[in-house]
Amino acid sequence: MLDGLKSPSDCLLWIENGDEFESPSLKRPSSACLYSYEIDLDRNIFHIDGFPFFSLECLPDDEVFIQSVTGRLPDENYDESFSADHYGHTACALQCPPEHKYKKPAPQTVDDSELATYQSLRCTGSQVALSDLLAISDILCQNEHVRVSLLEVMVGQCMRNSDFGRELYEIELVNDHKQLTDKQWSIAFFMASITFVPQMFDDMMFVYHRMPERKEFTWVREDTVVFIATYLNDKSCLQASVSRLINTISEQKDNPGSYFGIAFSVYHCVVVKVVKDAHTMSFSHTDALQFTPSFYAETPSTPGITALARLGHRIEPALFKRILEVSKHLWHLSIEKTLPAQGADSSHDVPHNIIYPPLPLELWLEIARYLPRFDLITFGLVSKICREAALVLLRYPHIYGYRLVAIPKIPKYLRERHRSLHTARFSAVRGDIFYDVDIGMEWKNITSKMIDFKVGGHWLTVHFSICG
Repeated sequence: MLDGLKSPSDCLLWIENGDEFESPSLKRPSSACLYSYEIDLDRNIFHIDGFPFFSLECLPDDEVFIQSVTGRLPDENYDESFSADHYGHTACALQCPPEHKYKKPAPQTVDDSELATYQSLRCTGSQVALSDLLAISDILCQNEHVRVSLLEVMVGQCMRNSDFGRELYEIELVNDHKQLTDKQWSIAFFMASITFVPQMFDDMMFVYHRMPERKEFTWVREDTVVFIATYLNDKSCLQASVSRLINTISEQKDNPGSYFGIAFSVYHCVVVKVVKDAHTMSFSHTDALQFTPSFYAETPSTPGITALARLGHRIEPALFKRILEVSKHLWHLSIEKTLPAQGADSSHDVPHNIIYPPLPLELWLEIARYLPRFDLITFGLVSKICREAALVLLRYPHIYGYRLVAIPKIPKYLRERHRSLHTARFSAVRGDIFYDVDIGMEWKNITSKMIDFKVGGHWLTVHFSICG
């Protein structure tokens, strides 16, 4: 099968048996060889260094093989280096003829019973724009722009990470969500849910976002549930996923109101809105929106990233409580012996032991703007109006105490070498001083800190640099 392929003579040939190994095998041998080949007989895919390349049913000849693997013709300074995608992973070159490229498996067959809910309830729209679903403007506010850009960075960091990137390529080849490994599920859930946690990131000693255990349905907010799916670009799979979300909302939420479900397959997402009243229930949803950019993308922006970031930006009644939890704020106050006085738990607008004139919210907000993050949270414990002022600012992302407030013009160096796919510059404020900060790249000679996320037992590190 490999006769005639021009490749290093000392390469490894690792033939997998689907009954013994995952595809591609995590048991691949360790070696200093330039190339390792893996043959997935279950899916008829030829892998190189753990990444899918060719269809076994139509392997290329020598010349096309070398061009697809190196990105160059055999006589163009062949140096045995791999072709790479825009995130730095070994990847089949774009000029590879499509008949030779690996093929994704067909989506799973959907039983009619899985579509029963979708077909029996009143659907008020099946390709609804998110702005109509949420009854918001098509134009993003400044904070939404910031949150969208931050989510683009987080997604780009996952795609750039060598271990996560390999898993993302593999997720594309899974046709049933039950076949996802725990690591693949964790990566998918992290990408889907990171915009719904309190947007506060710091050293894990001060802010810690716990990764939940694997479940079929995970509530990321009181009114929002996530389901990790596959093949949402297939109509039957999309409708089956929407049915599952509706059933979960119906079973777990008794109170009338609006609830949201997110079907998420890494490559696409669908936002579902379920409206319950005392006697009836209806639903509507977006189309399958592209979520992750192509590995050969020129821009990090996708409709799915924008949709989830805007959905995460909605006002959340429990936000302050969740901020107290992830920041362990009351514990830190107890260590410093500065717990708020009794009555400062928002049960009274004005605590009995604090006297101040009845200032309007706008003035309390001006005071809050000067407070560092820790003091801002404490400020929110004083009274309802102080909490309201604090929450206006706490809805902006905070990284190591810097509040991200705007997206400046992209610097030239971020437009080079596809850095803007995984790194962004933000205008930030700390106290009353403005800074430029970069998130995603570690720069030499610049103060840099790390944001660590534990995802499925593995670490994702995002660098944070203060530029001035």
